[in-house]
Amino acid sequence: MKIFIFYNPLKLSNDDLEENILKPFNESNIEVLGYAAAGSTVEEKQAQAADFFVIFGGDGTVLKIAEIAAIYSKPVIAVNTGNLGFLSSYSSSEIKELIEDIQKDNISFSFRHLLECHVGTKKVVVLNDIVLLKSQPLGTMNVDVKIEEHTLFSFAGDGLIVSTPTGSTAYALSAGGPIIHPELNVVQLIPLAAHALNIRPFIAPPTQKIEIILKNMSKGFVYVTGDGDIIHRMEPGMSIFVTSSEMTIKLAQRNGNNYLNALDKKLGFGRRFE
Repeated sequence: MKIFIFYNPLKLSNDDLEENILKPFNESNIEVLGYAAAGSTVEEKQAQAADFFVIFGGDGTVLKIAEIAAIYSKPVIAVNTGNLGFLSSYSSSEIKELIEDIQKDNISFSFRHLLECHVGTKKVVVLNDIVLLKSQPLGTMNVDVKIEEHTLFSFAGDGLIVSTPTGSTAYALSAGGPIIHPELNVVQLIPLAAHALNIRPFIAPPTQKIEIILKNMSKGFVYVTGDGDIIHRMEPGMSIFVTSSEMTIKLAQRNGNNYLNALDKKLGFGRRFE
């Protein structure tokens, strides 16, 4: 069995990596082909040869490697060294259990759908969301959202979230969007602080292209983020296009656990608090 490790250097020191991660894997005859900070470049030969990508960090670390995992069609096993770790199946104290599960083939995987954002000549692939945000806290932006040439939204507000089902438990959840099971392939649109009573979140099919047009803004400028990273600056009259990607990633879940277990355990969903 061969793995490639990605990690968050802000949450994992080189000493921790060597002693607590690389050493146990090597002693268990699981070959570590290499390791790299999430977001850095990886040799194609190493990426192709790996059976799994094993991620050490928080949910943000998983987001940073989603595109490369999709490109090389490598299953992702996430180990949480951060806070919530909603996308993780293991904690940093469960390295021994992770190794045993890999050796015994005791891990299942769920497919997670991705989004593509086209802006100019650039294409960005994300696991969670594409977001339009103001550069300043004051003022509003005026946005039109079209689906297959039909104007769905035309509003003034603080911005817009375009989310995958995986992203529905992230920023979209905080903005009042519904939780969407990740096995569904849909696209969620959530206007942020829209100044209108008749503007509400909308769930679109994956086959239709979404065009987002910035008409104007009262102050500053608008920037576009992909999974939290700024990818473009928008000026009035500019458009971006978002659609469901043909690529997916396979995200590990421990046998006996599933998405609903994670909602209960990590978000307390569906329970009455005493």
